[in-house]
Amino acid sequence: MTSFIRRDLYWVLLAWDLAWVAWGLATGSFQLANAIAGGTMVATLLVLEWRFPLERRWRMTKRHLLRRDIWFIGVNGLVIAALNFGLVGLSIAVAAPIEGYLTGKPIVVQVVTGLLVFELLQYTIHRFMHLDGNAVLKFLWRSHAIHHLPQQLYVVMHAVFHPFNAIVVRLAVQLTPLWILGYDPTAVFIMGSIIGLHGTISHLNLDLRMGFMNYVFVGPELHRYHHSAVSAEAVNYGATLSIFDQLLGTFRYTPGRDPASLGLDARDGYPGQHQPLDAFAFPFGRTGYHLADDAG
Repeated sequence: MTSFIRRDLYWVLLAWDLAWVAWGLATGSFQLANAIAGGTMVATLLVLEWRFPLERRWRMTKRHLLRRDIWFIGVNGLVIAALNFGLVGLSIAVAAPIEGYLTGKPIVVQVVTGLLVFELLQYTIHRFMHLDGNAVLKFLWRSHAIHHLPQQLYVVMHAVFHPFNAIVVRLAVQLTPLWILGYDPTAVFIMGSIIGLHGTISHLNLDLRMGFMNYVFVGPELHRYHHSAVSAEAVNYGATLSIFDQLLGTFRYTPGRDPASLGLDARDGYPGQHQPLDAFAFPFGRTGYHLADDAG
């Protein structure tokens, strides 16, 4: 099974995702296809992570789930719980009445252009979130830092990020181009499925390898390093496409090697990874974290 996960799982997941895209296009049931594809995929990956983890120390535990993850899932609601997939229906609804530069263009052109525009905006904002400087940059980093607190990576951990980072910024990145360029809902559905697939697998605690596809899309081999505890190697800012990391010198791909450790250290002034209330307040300058309660 481990060899199957390493060599073949990505291609199986990609085929599963594309099969539901085809079903959605044939039936017009975009949101249902998206929900079924995403829900079954996450459920399957949770089982595989539990049975065949890449790193046992990165596994989801009862403590992580009850003392951290469930808080973020609950507070941020369906949008965060469904992650990238949860935005597809909203994007389709927004796209339907809008006309713009891409309106009427072939679907392939809309999808490719849309992915590039989405990734450029996402990459740019993500880079700014990792900069230090004025008050705005500090706020951006402190809101984004919440996603870097966990010292583990697994599919549900993807839900750990601040509402500002998760909703306001993400909606701006994904929905703003729709108002300007005018995508067809079909193109939005296809783009959302691709974004949802790679966003879901990027946090996997599985030895899933994508090979040459790492030079096109972002998966766990690339995104794992973005969560490295060593700041110098915490690059790979892309969310779906790796092209801008390659063009701008922030690409790190080391096949067969993973970061030695993950997350941020509470001793550096960050909230402990099991202190969600402090994490929610962190962007607004709240201090007084309970460091002794953060072991493990």
